[in-house]
Amino acid sequence: MDQPTPPPDLARLFNKRGDLVSMPVKEPLRVQLLTWIASTLPAGDLAETEINAALRPLHDDVAMLRRYLVDYGLVERPEPGVYRVPAAD
Repeated sequence: MDQPTPPPDLARLFNKRGDLVSMPVKEPLRVQLLTWIASTLPAGDLAETEINAALRPLHDDVAMLRRYLVDYGLVERPEPGVYRVPAAD
């Protein structure tokens, strides 16, 4: 899967290879980052392996990213192993 290119206002959170270097501590920046990450995911129901494959180009700790996306309501987890990404507005 191709590496998504972060918008300029989030670029400082990534290294030169495009890997997320750390999760922001400040809430507004964290929400902005997670909203962007969610926008890079394909809409619809994804198996855990599919969402992992979509997140791995950004960061190796895909479990952390999935957890944050669900905790912030950007991705739903209707049942174990299934993640629902809403269609973009």
